[in-house]
Amino acid sequence: MKKIWQDENDYFKLEPLTTKAIEKAEKMLKVKLPAAYIDLLKLQNGGMIIYNAFPVNVQTSWGEDYIHIEHILGVAEKDGIMQSEYLIEEWGLPKGIVLFSGDGHSWIAFDYRKTNEEPPIIYIDTEREQIIELAPHFSEFLNGLFVENEELEDGAFEYEKKEYTLEEVEAAFASNDEQELILALDYLHENSKGNEYFIEQQLLKLLQSPILEFKQLAANVADGFNETGVLSPGAVEKMVTVIRKDKDIEYYADMFFPDN
Repeated sequence: MKKIWQDENDYFKLEPLTTKAIEKAEKMLKVKLPAAYIDLLKLQNGGMIIYNAFPVNVQTSWGEDYIHIEHILGVAEKDGIMQSEYLIEEWGLPKGIVLFSGDGHSWIAFDYRKTNEEPPIIYIDTEREQIIELAPHFSEFLNGLFVENEELEDGAFEYEKKEYTLEEVEAAFASNDEQELILALDYLHENSKGNEYFIEQQLLKLLQSPILEFKQLAANVADGFNETGVLSPGAVEKMVTVIRKDKDIEYYADMFFPDN
């Protein structure tokens, strides 16, 4: 299992993602952010990535068969996707897009010019005045990423929706497999009705994981489930108690559950 985020580099890494931040961004940008993008940011809200290239079949400033990408922006007004409007104006870019990576000479963006949700991914080369569609959806964009000048035996980062049984979800939560955990959480988000108690129990276990990133993810996800009314007051109280007793994540209690 390979991770997409660089552990040793915090550049572009933002504060943990919250439901309120997502809602604020979508209202400001007037779009629906891709589900795969949100799921990725629940683990880490932006940052430098391991898979730093994407294949193309046309000539670009980077080369003949790929473009370079070193980071993915998270959700925030500063150093995040909410600065898109300013950057579009500054660099003379097309309106109706949301930038999530780039440095001025080139950009990678969600293309909302013909849709308000699940947009295609485009590459903009400002030096060549060139726009290329990279992938029809963000999940396929993630699947196509690879490490420049390095062959991977088992391919690049893989993201795909998966159907689970509750037993398989429980196994994913108990594993140390980051990708399986994200996919299982995505499944629970789409199938929360009737599984509320199961979700509560799994989140309580995940909040006590020995892996810090998993505990942070659990706190983020618990906030989202709480906002949508999936969690019972009793379960929220138990989760807050666990969070407050853990010095590594105690600040999440006041950030997400200030009234508990």
